[in-house]
Amino acid sequence: MISVILPSICACGITLLLISYWIKVCHKWNLFESLDDRKKHKHQIPTMGGIGIFAGIFISFLLFGQESVFYQMRFVLASSMILFFTGFFDDLIEISASKKLLIQISAGLLISYGGMRIQSLFGIFGIEEIPVWGQYLTTVIFVVLITNAYNLVDGIDGLAGSLGMVSSMVFGVIFLLQNQTNLALLSFCMSGALFGFLIYNFHPAKIFMGDTGSLIIGFLLSVQAINCLGINNLNPGALLVSPSLVAAILFVPVYDVVRVSMIRILTGYSPFRPDRNHVHHMIMSQGFGQRVTTMIILVINTFFVALSLIFENLNINLFFVMTICFGMITINTLVMSHFATIWGRLGGRVYNKRAIPA
Repeated sequence: MISVILPSICACGITLLLISYWIKVCHKWNLFESLDDRKKHKHQIPTMGGIGIFAGIFISFLLFGQESVFYQMRFVLASSMILFFTGFFDDLIEISASKKLLIQISAGLLISYGGMRIQSLFGIFGIEEIPVWGQYLTTVIFVVLITNAYNLVDGIDGLAGSLGMVSSMVFGVIFLLQNQTNLALLSFCMSGALFGFLIYNFHPAKIFMGDTGSLIIGFLLSVQAINCLGINNLNPGALLVSPSLVAAILFVPVYDVVRVSMIRILTGYSPFRPDRNHVHHMIMSQGFGQRVTTMIILVINTFFVALSLIFENLNINLFFVMTICFGMITINTLVMSHFATIWGRLGGRVYNKRAIPA
């Protein structure tokens, strides 16, 4: 535990220090988040806080990692650097969606070439082991999906950072239990860096992570998930880590991006068209503030993780059907409206959408 707690604290400290200085730089150079109709903030807020997150993760990781870490993780480090600069320049001058997609595909191919691939679907759609070309394809699709899911969920103060911190911490515990120290080190460095960032980002935010941070968070979580599934290959015939658990850890961001894409397609719009149909927008429309909305989504994600542990022996296809049904039943306007009414009454006031505290 000491081998991961100390690096986590170090990552937190580095992120805190750098972000405190970066906020001053943003004010000096006018590096603020753009204001538009989809944004909740009304004032200019510094952006590109992902610089502190990236530095916190990898400086701590490189300081505390053993020699074997650098050889095994060099493809992850290279891909992370590519995505970091992609997010950095996107925040500065905006990069087209097609170019960002090509870069994400390149990052997925790079880690696939380095041996981090999804080698089996564990019975999903009746598919077990997949050929090498299928491993590359599946891995790239997975990396692009998770990376963009976390990019899109970064819509309110503290949400993407909180989900990333908790998810990475759960992956870290799994890696520790499986004696995967190098991967556990990466997970806890990321959790520590995100904790440091959240001190400045939880509502009311003093800085946003921007694509500089969200692309890195999504990518590193996809890497952790792929390696978590890969642990099963170390002991053929025995699933040491349930794929249902991995799916549950990433459920909310993935559910959100699929849900929003379906809504856009069904209403005749491009799935890449920005709007206010995300889960956090839906919950906030019931009168909840940003802090409460973030906590609600964290509780929902924790619920699905608990569900995967309770039904760990359930067929993977049945589990997916069950979780999607639970998601549709619980994450909707009607349920959140009733919850908002209960929340208002527990607060000792008549329900009023504008009266619910943040």
